[in-house]
Amino acid sequence: MSTVSLYAASETLLSDMAEVLRLYMGGVTVLANEAGGEMTIRHTEEIADGVRVVHVTDGERCEESRERITGDAVVDKRLRRRQAKLGVYGLMKRRFGFAPPWGSLTGIRPTRLLYANLNKGMTMDEAVHELQRVFDVSDEKAAVLREIVQVQQALTLPARDEIDLYIGIPFCVSRCAYCSFLSGEVGKGELLAPYVEALEREIAQTIALLEETGLRPRAFYMGGGTPTALPAPLLRRVLRAAQPLTARCREITVEAGRPDTIDRDKLQALLDYGVTRISVNPQTKHDETLARIGRRHTCRQTEEAYALARQMGFSHINMDLIAGLPGENLQMFEETLTWLRSLAPESMTVHTLSIKRSSLLHLWEAQLPDGEMVADMVRAGARTAHEMGMQPYYLYRQKYMAGNQENVGYALPGHACLYNVEMMEETANVLAMGAGAASKRLFDRQGFIRRAFNVSDIRQYISRVDEMAQRKRDLFLGGNAPASCKSENVPENA
Repeated sequence: MSTVSLYAASETLLSDMAEVLRLYMGGVTVLANEAGGEMTIRHTEEIADGVRVVHVTDGERCEESRERITGDAVVDKRLRRRQAKLGVYGLMKRRFGFAPPWGSLTGIRPTRLLYANLNKGMTMDEAVHELQRVFDVSDEKAAVLREIVQVQQALTLPARDEIDLYIGIPFCVSRCAYCSFLSGEVGKGELLAPYVEALEREIAQTIALLEETGLRPRAFYMGGGTPTALPAPLLRRVLRAAQPLTARCREITVEAGRPDTIDRDKLQALLDYGVTRISVNPQTKHDETLARIGRRHTCRQTEEAYALARQMGFSHINMDLIAGLPGENLQMFEETLTWLRSLAPESMTVHTLSIKRSSLLHLWEAQLPDGEMVADMVRAGARTAHEMGMQPYYLYRQKYMAGNQENVGYALPGHACLYNVEMMEETANVLAMGAGAASKRLFDRQGFIRRAFNVSDIRQYISRVDEMAQRKRDLFLGGNAPASCKSENVPENA
């Protein structure tokens, strides 16, 4: 079945309902309030005596639900969306006869729902049970959420005057086939120096903004792209400019993710400027897979880069793996896990392949492992992490993930990355610098988040960098919000 006609009582509900359809039907084309689909689903609702009554039907089956109106506009909007999604979910579950591992959840941050239950005064057992009752989350995934929240609860939350910092380096030596992030290939390098010069200007203005606001840096993260795609002298310039920020941080992370960009000079620059955590990301140990996905490095290069970082004194190295790469099976993934275990990093992230149309990987779909195999890979990753003494400490999900799985970060006790936790749980303000970076301000009492976005195009960023700095000033010092600022209620992430 390739097309579904979806009729909703309100157009604002269509995208949420379509997301649930895709849990069961993959890349199905949804015809919004339009005839012609091979299946037709109709959603209707009415309010009687303060209760919203919803019906969702495919002509053969019907799901009915009732939800009392609270009178709180934000809460009622959330409950209305939830009702519509759960109606479609119940219909699809009956039609296809199975439940996805995350049940009806399509949001990025499922931990939010567990925290919401705990904040209502529930015990952990009660909170987990309620999550499973409402959203049909499997026992396996509920257990992962429980463990992650318990690990996070032992961490120190950011104070109201603390802030996280991000610098984006949107360059890579080659583009991985699965990548949908903002990045440009280094090529001849003509944009590298102009980009760093612009970034230095934005960093200097960000330092001045921190002084004005009195906010204290907490965690620093330099990502991309691949920061170590910069030549060592340019990398040093960025780190030198950021030193007034990083010198006051509890942790300093730099993604050195591509082993083929790591050398002694770059690692020494990171050490000289106090970097406490780096990533050396293999994704897989199998050279044939690396070539297939455009990584342009080998397993041997990963081993050499990792050994050099250890020799030079890095005490926290993270490594990322991807479950579900084209041409791989469970045995190959387990071989990668055994190999990673022999290297003994302090933390690792097991990603599940997400096939975005903005990446090249959709061209390899015929070679991708099936959902059941990917689920087994994810379980093997969790098992290996626990055998290494690691705990899961953050989790997020993406659209179009193989097997409806997730991405999970694992770390040895005391090695959880604060920045990762605070980004996923949205518990910290963020000042972000660089092309495509997004700054964030939390308004606890009002219950919403406001963001300011830097332009993504590298050349536009270089020519408009002062405007990017001003956007952050508008965000944190008030005044008229530019078009780049976006306010939103804190989402339920269901």
